[in-house]
Amino acid sequence: MRTFRATTIATAAAGLLLVGCGGEEAISQLTDAFAESGEVEEVEAETVTEPVEASGTDETDADGTGDTDDGDTAEQPAPEVAAVDGRTIDETVHYVGLEYTVSGMTVVDLDAEASPDGQVDNRVQGLELTFDVSVFNPGNDTAMPSPPASLRWDEPGTGNVVDVSGRADFRQVPGDSSSSGEIVVRVPPADLEVYDDASARLILGQSGHSAAQVPVGSDAELITRFPVQQPLDGETFDVNDVEVTITAAEVRWDYTGNSHLEDGQALLELTYTMANQADRQSCSTRGEGAFALTLPSGDGIVDLGVTERCVRGGETETDVRTGFLIDADYAGDYTLRHERSDDQDEITFTLVEQDGVPSSERTTR
Repeated sequence: MRTFRATTIATAAAGLLLVGCGGEEAISQLTDAFAESGEVEEVEAETVTEPVEASGTDETDADGTGDTDDGDTAEQPAPEVAAVDGRTIDETVHYVGLEYTVSGMTVVDLDAEASPDGQVDNRVQGLELTFDVSVFNPGNDTAMPSPPASLRWDEPGTGNVVDVSGRADFRQVPGDSSSSGEIVVRVPPADLEVYDDASARLILGQSGHSAAQVPVGSDAELITRFPVQQPLDGETFDVNDVEVTITAAEVRWDYTGNSHLEDGQALLELTYTMANQADRQSCSTRGEGAFALTLPSGDGIVDLGVTERCVRGGETETDVRTGFLIDADYAGDYTLRHERSDDQDEITFTLVEQDGVPSSERTTR
């Protein structure tokens, strides 16, 4: 076998070293060096293949796929993501005394907007989803809507749940009035890669605290959290010359004008009047315990307090309220007892589990 000139050997050795690093450019340089020597056809197979085999690259890249890196820095195509289209929703839910009607959702592809030709080559910003919302305030006082909001879905093929926070933008709403606003959710590229449209839902409230839920996708459930009226109006206690009459009863998932309850809890709220038929003032127990409630399980609890304890002789107090924390699965038979001084009276009643309705469909509040 003939040997190469010194310059040819040096060039070939440098080329073999680069081949060991897996560069296609190195392979090209090596071939050119052999061509310049005019003696490529006389190189025995083992002279070239032994170093190549030692490098583990033998016309393949480091992962053995046969795809070599040409050093090109061109951007890779954007990963496949689920298509998210705008839609009409038209659902109403209740959160902290206000009623939110979500009429629809619009979608803006932020990356497509930022691209001169509208073609997405590399996702950086993701999608912006805007939910159009109307807020109704059924109360008497002006309220400021400020619900925590997020978009939630189930990650396909796993037991994971993805939750992306949103921004609520609302104005103050006078009593017995409506106001428009919006909830904006930006879904980043990493979350788009695991997005599932069918299970998507808009959440109003905090996780673990009886949040309301608006279905965005076809498989999501509507959870309204509307108060559920119960047929207790007209029930009366006659205690120590004071006639206490229930005028409204509701099962709720929030304290009126305050935060929502923890998951698994509900609030039985009673509104009543106190008519004092005696000449002297009459007061119920200070703090908690003016009423006692026996649950379907047989356990007993006391009220959370009353908004008015006393009624003057010969007068009537109206719109007095009290409440009890009960199970969210509240259906069953209850006994309610009211005490004043050394006297007491009680009633039995049944709570019926059913869907709540907006204030426009309720007979009383």
